[in-house]
Amino acid sequence: MKKIRIKVIRIGYIPYDINFQKITNNNSALFEVDKEINDYSLPQDSQGNNWEYTDSQFKELLPSDFEGDFLFAICNTSLENNYYARRLTDNRIIFSLSTTSNILKTENIPIENLLLRMLYAYSLNFIRYDRRIPSKTEKTKFAHDETKGCLFDMNGYIPDIVHSCDSPIICDDCSVSLSNSKVPQDIIKKVKKELAKIKKNRYYKILTFVKKHPFISIMITFVFGLIINIVSNIIWELFIKKILAE
Repeated sequence: MKKIRIKVIRIGYIPYDINFQKITNNNSALFEVDKEINDYSLPQDSQGNNWEYTDSQFKELLPSDFEGDFLFAICNTSLENNYYARRLTDNRIIFSLSTTSNILKTENIPIENLLLRMLYAYSLNFIRYDRRIPSKTEKTKFAHDETKGCLFDMNGYIPDIVHSCDSPIICDDCSVSLSNSKVPQDIIKKVKKELAKIKKNRYYKILTFVKKHPFISIMITFVFGLIINIVSNIIWELFIKKILAE
């Protein structure tokens, strides 16, 4: 199957330290991201009643002529109905970090994890809907209300997004649905393996374990310290002490 080509752009000010090379260099059997990520300005104020930018505004602001199968635009402004992503016309998606960045930071999850999670989900849907991104006004059924850590979690309660940003999965129901919707089974299997690599940094995984299991962590530290002490004494008695005596 031909890889999906994704054009990623930034629109407006993005006040976060994001390693975009992790996005552009991601090696996937499903998609490839254009190496050049362009920046666009946000030349007008929001027009929503709650200072959010509307779909109509972004339809005008985002380029409709781009190199790729679909456009993924990243911003840091509020979107319509407090969504963190909106599907627009002409295979364009606007994605906002304004409601998700602090949630990810609290859980020590890199923003890159969320971006990759979104790109995988939209790429699979691109195939599902005959190589196009259905707009928000079209009736679709690919997300589920239950939070399972799946690419297709609805995340009606936005903080639940953390569950699909650390080793996300494609749940069994979604696997069957994708397979029945023209997505090749071999691609689904490959994507599942790739998703397992989207993880927290090892340091934060250890920190999370310590917080969840303090007693076990103390015991591990004690046993490890004891082993080091025993090994050190053996080395002293067998080697260093003998060398010094000579």
